[in-house]
Amino acid sequence: MYAIKETKLTDLEKLEDKFDDIIQDLSDKIDDLDYDLDNARSDIGDLDSEVGHLTDTVNELTTRIEELESQLDNLEES
Repeated sequence: MYAIKETKLTDLEKLEDKFDDIIQDLSDKIDDLDYDLDNARSDIGDLDSEVGHLTDTVNELTTRIEELESQLDNLEES
């Protein structure tokens, strides 16, 4: 009788170890996903900043083109 209880206990311990391993594996995967998410957010921030700079450059170039077109129109009228 004692051997049967010990075997059942051992089986329960093995099952508990499997659950612990599964939980640890899932926890590690969550940590990896959190790390990836943080990196993605950082990359998005960098891209947003770069888009802002590029938008400023496009606006400056557009203004400069308008100025040059205006000068060209004035020269053509003369």
